[in-house]
Amino acid sequence: MNAKLNSEARRKIILDGYINNEPLKDIAARIGCSLASLKVTASKIGCTRTPKEAADFRRGFHIPENKRQDYYQLMNIGQYKARECAEILGLLTVQSSGNE
Repeated sequence: MNAKLNSEARRKIILDGYINNEPLKDIAARIGCSLASLKVTASKIGCTRTPKEAADFRRGFHIPENKRQDYYQLMNIGQYKARECAEILGLLTVQSSGNE
C-alpha cells in the first residue's frame, strides 16, 4: 500500500480490525506500519484487548469463569494441552480428523 493514509482512515482500519478480532499482523500490513506502531496507535485510541481477551483470542476459545480453575488445574497438574483441556471440560467438541 503505497498511498499514505490520513489519520481518520488509519484509525477506522485499526478499530475495525480490533472489533473483528483480526490478527495484529494483518492490521499492521493493511495500514503499512510496524506491529509496534500499530500497538501504540491502538493504545492511544483505546481499543486494545485486555489480557484475558488477548489470551482467549490466541487460544481460539473462551473459558467461562466457572470452569477456569478446572482448566488451569488440568493444564498445570495434568500436563494437558490447551485444546485437550477444553475438550475434557466440554468447551470444544472433538473434531473428527480426516484419517479416521
